Amino acid sequence: MRIGFVLLSLALVAGCAQSRSAPSLRGAERKAVRAVAPHFRFGPVRRFDADLLRWRLAGAQRGAPGARLPAVPPPRQIDCRQHRCVALTFDDGPAEYTGHVLDLLAAHHARATFFMLGQMITGETRDFVRRMASEGHELGNHSWDHASLSGLPPEALRRELERTQEAVRAVTGVRMRLMRPPYGATNKSVEEESKQEGLAQILWAVDTLDWLNRNPTVIAQRSAAAKPGDIVLMHDIHPTTVQALPHLLDELDRKGFTYVTVSELLGSPAPGKTYTNR
Repeated sequence: MRIGFVLLSLALVAGCAQSRSAPSLRGAERKAVRAVAPHFRFGPVRRFDADLLRWRLAGAQRGAPGARLPAVPPPRQIDCRQHRCVALTFDDGPAEYTGHVLDLLAAHHARATFFMLGQMITGETRDFVRRMASEGHELGNHSWDHASLSGLPPEALRRELERTQEAVRAVTGVRMRLMRPPYGATNKSVEEESKQEGLAQILWAVDTLDWLNRNPTVIAQRSAAAKPGDIVLMHDIHPTTVQALPHLLDELDRKGFTYVTVSELLGSPAPGKTYTNR
């Protein structure tokens, strides 16, 4: 009976993974995905993660948190003074390519940080957010609609952050501790409001400019130039970024990097304070 239960649990996990595939696309979007797909490396996870499997199995059991509150793995203890740590971050999602990004990260046993727009969390994308949480990625606030926060009056600024905090908490049960101001635009007002919300401000050390140069080779080269302790900025809304991801992960693997979330990299980032790297 014990063996049968384990096999059934594994089948449930596989079924959940399949059910979280990206929504169907039409027209030009389907062509873009076909152009990207040949470059994906959907293979087995390179190192077996017993904790991740345990938490996935726990989430499939009767009485465990359901779809609204995914089971979140406990924090990892990684000493970035001893490891070559890099924090990959993705902005502006979740969107249609986010599922592919999560697949590629899983294939490399990599955790990342996703700075999300509240308005992008919809019935079609909320499963991606739940999957981020259940697979140990960090969730971050990127405002509600990508407004330049430094130019907003206090009430509007507060609402940009609060609405996104509420949207993510409703879907995952997670209270975010990080925010990234759109365009990197911050000032004293943004600092004070972020501090009130309990959010550290996370900028970046490596900007891939993937929103400007839609060239997978260039994006991969810029990302692979990261140094230990760096925070790398990308976006999970561009197919060219997804196309670059296998190549940059292969290169960072070759250099012996450990993929960590921003909080794992920084330790305990202070609310309101601005960070660009470790």
